[in-house]
Amino acid sequence: MSDFSPFPESEQKAFLRRHHLVQAIAPYRTQLGRSLCYFGLPSARMTDIDLWKRELNQITAVERDPDVALAMLRTALSLGVRDRLVVLETDLANAARLLAADEAEVMLSLSQLPPPLAAEVQQARSVRYDIVNIDLCGGFLYPDKQGESEYEKMLRHLLAFQARQKQSFILIVTFSTRDAGRNEYRRFVSETLSFLTEPSTEAEDFRHFYLSEKRIEDQPPNLRNLRFCVPVYLTKISFDNYEVRCLSQWYYKSFFHTALFFELRQGSGPLGHWPPIDEIKNLLNTPLNRVDLEDGEIKLRELATPLLK
Repeated sequence: MSDFSPFPESEQKAFLRRHHLVQAIAPYRTQLGRSLCYFGLPSARMTDIDLWKRELNQITAVERDPDVALAMLRTALSLGVRDRLVVLETDLANAARLLAADEAEVMLSLSQLPPPLAAEVQQARSVRYDIVNIDLCGGFLYPDKQGESEYEKMLRHLLAFQARQKQSFILIVTFSTRDAGRNEYRRFVSETLSFLTEPSTEAEDFRHFYLSEKRIEDQPPNLRNLRFCVPVYLTKISFDNYEVRCLSQWYYKSFFHTALFFELRQGSGPLGHWPPIDEIKNLLNTPLNRVDLEDGEIKLRELATPLLK
């Protein structure tokens, strides 16, 4: 079992874990009046689960490495959550596909899986998840040989599953800013701004901020790309079912990290909703905070970004 992780533990990551507990997870449990169901990539140490376990009921973990999956089961036993844990021993893209599949498709897929995994998938499909917590590295919109992004397909599958379950939820997601797909990001930003804004000085400043190749202090191009594209693209592909609100967004080390709340829309007509322009503008106007460790203490600083009115 390898200890390597593209998202290693750090004081900044620990701070954000505590922040989400206090600002999002515990209040959401109080709002619902019940324990929450978790889907994600907790790793062998299950540090998120350890901190959040009092707020959680069902825990579905995805891990393709069998040694890490076994270590996860041992950790869950020591944390007292083994009876709440289901481990899907597969990769995240396949797990999301199996969750989203219709009954006929999934039965065909399950017949080709080892019986223990098939049973775990069936159990995971029966849960309505309140928290989805995933770390993704490389190429959010970058197409593969078939012209599609693996992460985009995976997120579509998760959103489709959650919508079918009629479940609002918190999505916590981290991306490495050492990312691929610069041209895809620029194309998406340009197309979106053309849709959102009329020609004006303010709109031109906003466009320049996100499309400029010049270095902006503390905000490398890929950070700006991810800050724009992640929440807006997720809104674009889910707005028939969800209103998306940004709870917080952060930059630490070389990572972009955000928490989004997907709230089920009420009363959608047969033709769906028009693109929610004001909702997208609210996402883009959410403050971006930098988390640094200085002299052993966490320091927070809001990064200057233009507003879109």
